[in-house]
Amino acid sequence: MKSQNCVHHKKQFNYYCETCEEPICHLCTTLGPHNYNVHRINQLQESFKSRVSHYSQEIKYNLLPKREEILAQIHRIEYRIEEIKYVALLIERDCKAEQNGMVDRLAQVEGAKIAKLQHQMHVIQQDLDDMNDIGLKYMELIKQDKKVDLLYQSKDIIERIEFLIAKPYNKAVDEIADDLPKELTDLRVQIGKIDAQKQIIEIYNELIWKLMNEKKLQEDFLNQQLIKDADTEIKEWVKLVDFFTEQLKEHQLVCYFCNKPITQKRVNKKCKINIKQPLEQVSGFTKEKPNDSQMGSGRHFFGHPKDSKQRPIMIKQKKPSAVLIETIISKIRIKIQEDHIKLSEIFSNHDDEKNGSVTEIVFCFILQDKLGLIDEDIEAIMLFIDQREVINFNILLNMINSNQFIQSLVKTPKQKSAK
Repeated sequence: MKSQNCVHHKKQFNYYCETCEEPICHLCTTLGPHNYNVHRINQLQESFKSRVSHYSQEIKYNLLPKREEILAQIHRIEYRIEEIKYVALLIERDCKAEQNGMVDRLAQVEGAKIAKLQHQMHVIQQDLDDMNDIGLKYMELIKQDKKVDLLYQSKDIIERIEFLIAKPYNKAVDEIADDLPKELTDLRVQIGKIDAQKQIIEIYNELIWKLMNEKKLQEDFLNQQLIKDADTEIKEWVKLVDFFTEQLKEHQLVCYFCNKPITQKRVNKKCKINIKQPLEQVSGFTKEKPNDSQMGSGRHFFGHPKDSKQRPIMIKQKKPSAVLIETIISKIRIKIQEDHIKLSEIFSNHDDEKNGSVTEIVFCFILQDKLGLIDEDIEAIMLFIDQREVINFNILLNMINSNQFIQSLVKTPKQKSAK
């Protein structure tokens, strides 16, 4: 037990240095060694109370719960030990029962084999005893020189000898030891086969996984090739359409006087410009010129336009209403949601120039093939966005995302001209 007095001044402890963590007397605080400002000095009773309170809290709220956890863990380990012992005992009983069964079955087969061999040995032993008996009797008659007895018994002796010589017996030992039941050995062989089968199954699983992977890669490659071929074919069709469009423009006819294109209804109608009045100032819109008799006749004179820029613009159809467009867009939204269609990616894949636009043919193809729209709906959308030949597909995507964007596209002629 440590001293209750100060080792420096032999006085009773009444203070505690928190810095050095040791009890001191009042002279230590004045004479040293704890008389510096760096030492935190408290009353001995206060330090005692603060530590008792702190330690009690630690024991109550930290140490005791940890002790309960350890006790619970010990109980769990003890229970697990008992459980392991019990399960091991059950397994041992099953093993002993199976072992006893194996031994019993082995003993049965062993007994049957030995019984058969013992019966076979008993039969040939009797023949051996008869042979020994004949030999002893014969030697006895000869040694005793019993000639008369030998002659009397000669017939019986020769018959017994001939019988034993002629009597057949099985020279082979049919029962062998190799066919005794070896259940433990067979079980080990089967376990070895199971391990081999598991390895074979793992090899099969790996092969199947590789084949599936290769098939997926092949399908992805074929899909990409198909998309590429389709894009190439669509581009060829676009070029072909553009070619025939230019060819068609070359054969388009307009009126020399009014510059209106030829139609079935306009062929036989009167021309409001070609009336009976001086026409010297009319330069004409066609390369061909009418003769004097056709001048002022009131009829159209059709020919090839002088300049392709002067070709007449076809009559523009009426722009569809916003209500109709919103109905079509609603169908598109339902189709996209049901089939999980990524329309933006589809358009981007066909956007070779990466400028947010596709050709008219590609645009119509996507709307018809991917979204299932009919020709009338496609034509209404194109009229509404007022674009031909090259179409900005972002306008359609914005229309799908917001009805307000659709309303923003509805403008009056004045608003359009002001814009």
